[in-house]
Amino acid sequence: MAKALPYLNAENLKRAPARRYNSAIIQRQADKLFDEFVEQLHGKIARQIRDEQTQSAWIKLIEQANLLETLEDSMADLNFGTEE
Repeated sequence: MAKALPYLNAENLKRAPARRYNSAIIQRQADKLFDEFVEQLHGKIARQIRDEQTQSAWIKLIEQANLLETLEDSMADLNFGTEE
């Protein structure tokens, strides 16, 4: 989540100086965003393979749906706090 840290730091600079977070808190926020992203991704994939929760079923779905390529493209297009 290389894009999350710059966004969170920029948002932090908008806060009043006395209320700004330190770098450890910013890092924890970025880690939390990443964890939430992974949990959501896991949940969406798991719903696609409802019945057979095996490693081979996961690999088959990931390969058939080109999930890694799609995910990589989506992450490259991700923007925090900006609208296109």
